[in-house]
Amino acid sequence: MSVNDSGGHSTKGNTQLPTMPQPAPTSGVLSEEQRAALDLDVSWLFYRTEFRKRMVQEGYLKHYWRSVFEADMIFSLIAQRHLEGSPITLKELATYFKVLATEVTVKRHIDDMEGAGTVMRITDSRDRRRLFLVPTVRLAEIGRIFLQARVDLALDQGFVYDPERAATIKKARSAG
Repeated sequence: MSVNDSGGHSTKGNTQLPTMPQPAPTSGVLSEEQRAALDLDVSWLFYRTEFRKRMVQEGYLKHYWRSVFEADMIFSLIAQRHLEGSPITLKELATYFKVLATEVTVKRHIDDMEGAGTVMRITDSRDRRRLFLVPTVRLAEIGRIFLQARVDLALDQGFVYDPERAATIKKARSAG
């Protein structure tokens, strides 16, 4: 039996047999930075699980079975656009979910969030048919807790917010 370079199959005579998958090695695959990023992701997943339970218990999230990913994305996009001074509409928000969810599903999330007091719909003064989605003070409070936990977890893994150092590293990598 030998390995065929073109397809990764073992051959025995004229018959090709599929090679059994092999587990990846446990060391030497990831750099220290990549391993720290993986550990950060796993820590963040644990935190999000507990945070979501708390949000359901405290009534911030009405339907716990709806996608955590969708809810997190919606909260983040609404908050970011609000902070930029350019509130987002439901239609704009739904474009981020083309593959993941329909506009109706996104609207259901918004209905739940509005019911929980975390998002408001505000009529556009220039076009009364358009509604902007904006975060409430309640969402700002949740967001501060949520994002501070993410900062703390990043620090636990050795990541530090340093835009100047990051720019230097990126410049060195693109030059090399």
